[in-house]
Amino acid sequence: MKNIITTRFIHWKKQWLSLLFWLCFPIVVTISITILTASVQEDAQVPVGIVIEDETPMVVDLLKKMKQASLIDVYEMDESVALHKLRKHELDSVFIIHEGYEEEIRKGNRDRLITAYQSDLSFAYTPAKELIISYIQQETGRSKAAYVVKDLGDSYQQDQQWSWDEIVDKSIEIQAEENLLHTSFAFLNSGSSTADHQQTVWDIWSLWAVASLLATFLLFDWIIKENREHLKSRFLFMRFSFKNYVVFTFFLYTLLLWLLDCLTIVMFQLFLGENTELLFVLDITFYRTMINIAALLLALCFRNVLYFYGMSFVITMVLGITSGAIIPIDNFSRNYPWIEWFNPIGTFLTNEKFSFLFVILILLFIWWYVRKENSNA
Repeated sequence: MKNIITTRFIHWKKQWLSLLFWLCFPIVVTISITILTASVQEDAQVPVGIVIEDETPMVVDLLKKMKQASLIDVYEMDESVALHKLRKHELDSVFIIHEGYEEEIRKGNRDRLITAYQSDLSFAYTPAKELIISYIQQETGRSKAAYVVKDLGDSYQQDQQWSWDEIVDKSIEIQAEENLLHTSFAFLNSGSSTADHQQTVWDIWSLWAVASLLATFLLFDWIIKENREHLKSRFLFMRFSFKNYVVFTFFLYTLLLWLLDCLTIVMFQLFLGENTELLFVLDITFYRTMINIAALLLALCFRNVLYFYGMSFVITMVLGITSGAIIPIDNFSRNYPWIEWFNPIGTFLTNEKFSFLFVILILLFIWWYVRKENSNA
């Protein structure tokens, strides 16, 4: 074992730059993309014009919520000015809040409360419209709930009768205390993100999982380089076989990468505010074991390093897409749930400890190790 460690350190000394690059690759890529995306998102707010015809407390509250949204930049102006700026493409879209908005909300009506305008170049009209609609639905939902509560009180002849305003105010209070509604926009969440760090369209651990998979594949190119016939012959004169050498070195790489994964948790907490639970270390351990075994088995199938690199990029891209870590594919996952059984990224992001893929990889690893080989001289 000591000789194997010494041999590996000699290889690392000659290839320290490449080793350091791929070891740091997942951390650097994840932090860089997250910070860059957050910075661009701050500077890329969509200008939206708002025209208010009925300045009531409920309309003022709606306008306040819209201004707090991180994806749109709200400008309050007259209708003629707003439409003129829309025609000049200075605004992405215009929304007119009609007179009688609060009165209709109190009646539980959400139709024809707002008129929306867009131009041929409006690229964010739909998300802005859906954002406003969500606020309106929330208000109308409270209004309808208030009427239901009042009707129940009348039906059961309660002594204490609550007014519409009291019921609505109480629902807002309960929502604020219990945090009933919290939206986090991301492609896929592993359940570890909090409201403390800045929200982006990328999930931190999704990015890390994809980058870590690619880096692991490329780090295991040593198997191909040392699996050549003219190099394997030296094991005939050693006390251990080539398979034992590979296994011992595999565990050495796994230990190194696992320690780096633990450091990753600390780095993400310091630079990205990503708080994780202690049990998350167990999730990372299973994921690290899976992708390391997968990288070893894949490398054993190749004799040419370039072909191995190409296949590594292809597999990483396919697994990243089918797991939903790169683009959202909820419908695809629902239609083909069995695909997640063979996707280590999807298994990691869904916090599954033991998966069908994990069992298959372990069995393949054991089969490779115990199958017949040439005896040592």
